[in-house]
Amino acid sequence: MSIIYFLDLFGSFAFALSGALMAIKKDMDLFGIAVLALVTAIGGGITRDMLLGNTPVYILNEPVYIYISIIAAIGAFLFNRMLFKINSIILVADALGLGTFVCIGVSKALEANVTYTGAVLLGLITAIVGGIIRDILANEIPAVLTRDFYAITCIGGGIVYTVLYNYSLSQNQVMLITAGFVIILRLLAIKFKWRLIKALPVLSGENSHL
Repeated sequence: MSIIYFLDLFGSFAFALSGALMAIKKDMDLFGIAVLALVTAIGGGITRDMLLGNTPVYILNEPVYIYISIIAAIGAFLFNRMLFKINSIILVADALGLGTFVCIGVSKALEANVTYTGAVLLGLITAIVGGIIRDILANEIPAVLTRDFYAITCIGGGIVYTVLYNYSLSQNQVMLITAGFVIILRLLAIKFKWRLIKALPVLSGENSHL
């Protein structure tokens, strides 16, 4: 088992766990917990495969990702009180998953002879679409639109991958360096609360003419 494959499985588990915990916060039943866990873990990968025309999509040939999501859902259901107390561990696991998903998305795009810009976009899609689906199903504003430096981290990782791709490095080296970049940048963004600038809030009455 390669390091990247292990990180991919671990990242899928972490994403599934975040989906399951969101479902628990929203007071969903066990089925709802399993659904949110599953879509969070595989939503980005399925979207990527469909855009690339890779059918059947990967989970139909590699059901291990479904099993991992179900295990995460059951684990969250049984141990949710403990998990909510160790949120920092979930954030670190999420960062690991983010870095891995970006790399896998970009690498699959480049294998399909997509342009570098398209590859960066597919890396971003692989990493964030599952979370967007999770938040929409949970009736939340997608966290990627408000969370500190989330999408920007993925874009930066995609750019790093495409730059390193042109050097005489093995694919594993490129993926490990890129994943490390994304993980470190994401953890720094969490620690120092980095955020993009936001528009000033509209005061009451200022938009009455609209």
